[in-house]
Amino acid sequence: MSSGWALFRREAENISDYFPKLTCSIEGNGRPYLSGLIDLKDEESGVIDSYNIAIIPTDRYPAEFPCVYEIGGRIPKNIDWHVYGDGHCCVKAQPEEILICSRGLTLYGFITEQVIPYFFNQKHRELYGYFLQERSHGQQGNLESFKEIFNTADRAVIKRCLEFIARREKPNRVSICFCGSGRKYRKCHRETYKLLQHLTDRDIALYSLLLNS
Repeated sequence: MSSGWALFRREAENISDYFPKLTCSIEGNGRPYLSGLIDLKDEESGVIDSYNIAIIPTDRYPAEFPCVYEIGGRIPKNIDWHVYGDGHCCVKAQPEEILICSRGLTLYGFITEQVIPYFFNQKHRELYGYFLQERSHGQQGNLESFKEIFNTADRAVIKRCLEFIARREKPNRVSICFCGSGRKYRKCHRETYKLLQHLTDRDIALYSLLLNS
């Protein structure tokens, strides 16, 4: 069993304390997974709906999200519904996923901060015909994520920022920003640097790949 699977199993075996309708099981190859109902609750903790789901870790967990499947047949396997053709849910754009995992991912945090909001958004579409908050699909969605993370849509600026962060040189707060804007660092991309400084070299390489794809 991989270390990622082992960690997922330890977390999954205790998850019923928080989500009693989810059960940890083991596939024939030793891969653990969670399955069962996830409740959507209102502000008074009343259950407004439930989705039948499965959560299956990849070999790289927790460096990447587990795969989430809606297994009750309610959501079409269609990218317009943020579900890939193989059935696993598009929970976040990949640049956001990388950033979230770099901060430290736990199964409980993943369910509460990513899975439940995802299904609330699905419920909103079922009721009203559109998602409350929606990213574009594919590369356009990635670029929208980069725009928010770097506070710019300029690919050249994003590229310069990634190159600087990859050098692991912490800037002086009164220096000119590494993005090339001519503004002081503390008034420009300081928060971006603080947000991304703990990305691994692999993560930065993936950001660059996504940016240029």
